[in-house]
Amino acid sequence: MTATNRRRRLLGASILALSMSVHGAAAAQTPAPAAVDANVTPYLPAFFAEYRPVTALDMIGRIPGFQFDGGSSARGLAGTAGNVLIDGERPPVRSDSLQSVLSRIPAAGVLRIDVVRSGAGGIDMQGKPVVANIIRKPDAGLSGSVSGSANLSTTGDFNPGLTIQVQRQSNGRLLDGSLQLSGFESNQDRFRERYAPDGRLLLLGVADGLFAQQSAKATGVYEGPLAGGRIRANSVLELEKEAYTEDEILVIPGGREETLSDDDELSFEAGLRWNRSLPMGMSLEVIGSQQMESEESIGKFDTPNFTSDTVSDETSSESIVSGGLKFAPLVTRFGSVSLETGSEVALNWVERSTAFRLNGSPVLLPGDDTRVEELRNESFATSVWAPRPDLSIETTLRYERSRITATGSAGAGETELSFLKPRLNVSWTPRPGHQLVFKVERNVDQLSFGAFVASASFETGIFGRGNPDIRPAQIGLAQLRYEYVFDRQGSFVAELTHEDIEDVLGQVVVVETPPGATQPVRFNVTRNVGSARRDTARFTGRLPLDRYGVIGGILSGSVNWRVSETEDPVTFLDRRLSGEQPFGWSLGFSQNLVARRISWGVNASSGFYSRNFAPSSLSTNRSDPSASANITWRPDPNLSLSAGFSYSSKNESEFTLFGGPRNLAGPVYNEFSTGREALQAFVSARRSF
Repeated sequence: MTATNRRRRLLGASILALSMSVHGAAAAQTPAPAAVDANVTPYLPAFFAEYRPVTALDMIGRIPGFQFDGGSSARGLAGTAGNVLIDGERPPVRSDSLQSVLSRIPAAGVLRIDVVRSGAGGIDMQGKPVVANIIRKPDAGLSGSVSGSANLSTTGDFNPGLTIQVQRQSNGRLLDGSLQLSGFESNQDRFRERYAPDGRLLLLGVADGLFAQQSAKATGVYEGPLAGGRIRANSVLELEKEAYTEDEILVIPGGREETLSDDDELSFEAGLRWNRSLPMGMSLEVIGSQQMESEESIGKFDTPNFTSDTVSDETSSESIVSGGLKFAPLVTRFGSVSLETGSEVALNWVERSTAFRLNGSPVLLPGDDTRVEELRNESFATSVWAPRPDLSIETTLRYERSRITATGSAGAGETELSFLKPRLNVSWTPRPGHQLVFKVERNVDQLSFGAFVASASFETGIFGRGNPDIRPAQIGLAQLRYEYVFDRQGSFVAELTHEDIEDVLGQVVVVETPPGATQPVRFNVTRNVGSARRDTARFTGRLPLDRYGVIGGILSGSVNWRVSETEDPVTFLDRRLSGEQPFGWSLGFSQNLVARRISWGVNASSGFYSRNFAPSSLSTNRSDPSASANITWRPDPNLSLSAGFSYSSKNESEFTLFGGPRNLAGPVYNEFSTGREALQAFVSARRSF
């Protein structure tokens, strides 16, 4: 392939340089410290010293080829973990994010970081090709920090934040506590136009809105010996309040619209993890977690034609108990084999009551009072066979069984589901620094409890009803990943992924007469509507520029392509999946000036473009590319000062409302809305002790 063709396929000469450097930098490669396991690469503190990291999170960002994954927020613990471990374990709670946990571990308390690739014995990879394992010093002593930040933008946005954290680690015990306070105010000014299908201007509005948010979050952690093993206890308490007000002047046809929303949320989570060694090289782990959440919200929409009010109250709970048993690796003439097995039980429930009023009169909808309960069990068995030091084969078999019951004004329903979820991971390291990973698996999405409850938009006349009879989507995935690490900080990663999706969830229109009504009403309802496919290509790279005369400089970039296809459940025509962004890119330059103790960088990224398909509407959201710059000065090991700015381009949205299902009715109007571009500046300081 010629250089010209590569430039056309990738994102210009910068990304081309990254990919070309992969093939020409082998001679300059700096080997990592030797490891006992060929699939484990240890990084000692000396590797990070020139970058003056303050926290473990800073160190993670400097590992070549590693892309941080904080995990997902799905219910249960199985399959939701991120790709960073702490002393070989994952935190037992999810309310305390992995990023937050890493930011509280001082860099001085890290003994080393092991980058573990597929096939390493004794590490639960959970299907991820690469995992970073942070090994802490056993007696790091007393440490802590106070951090403050402030953001200010040309649109009047203001975002202050304060974090206080204290940690003591000695004699095999850890006490860790933190308090985070943050506030956010954002002006949501916008310009809105609405046109009839024949081009007539129906509405011209200028809106002045203000979004405000305050939150407080407290965390507490204890680790120590217990009953021959070790226990980690986490607790998280969070309060959050959000409010939005908007006043829109309708130049055409005249009048004004006022919007008000207020949301208060209180959540608490506690988690325990206990593990210990057993005879014959085995180990046992038990995890328990309990989460409770309460949310109250009100909304009001006042227009020249009508007034609507919405009041909702939601309470949810999640209880989890899981256990796992690891066996000692078995060494045979055909290679080593390691085994692990375990099971998890999770009980989730949500109760939601919503009251709708139109012009002061109550409106009853199916699903406005609902309780959904899910009891789920997932058991697994994993084996890793390493016939050679450069080759490993991981096989996992998971079996999930669940019962979902829904009761309320949308009717009652009960569904029992069971799925077999196999996974195969083959990892091959043909040469040092190169790795190929091939993965195939079958997975299952989780049902959103939002599909069981009612919704209402009195302005568009679109109402949603709950549906207690749906199945989660099942996904068959095949992925090929290539990674090359070179020049100490250089890396190139390519991932090709194909997904076949069954029982895709989508919305269709049903006509019903709700309780107390005299006329039938069209409802949007979520149902299983068919199948879909998705193909994704992702390329990321980092090119050190020392050999080109830019000492401490790194050029980084990424490109993503995504193609998906499904059958629209309303028009029965093929289209891409709703909300998918087909293409995205990012490009950045950073430089570490060791003598001046300064790091700085500039970044640019593509805007977004997505289309959302609903039975009676179509919406499009787009923005142009954005850019940012930052600089950090660390005059001494305990002080870090940062500043920077970011530019976000204006965002545009288009909304088309149809007079009924899109396959039967024509458009009623097209609406265009534009938000302002903004320039935002930030400063932050962190003092450690």
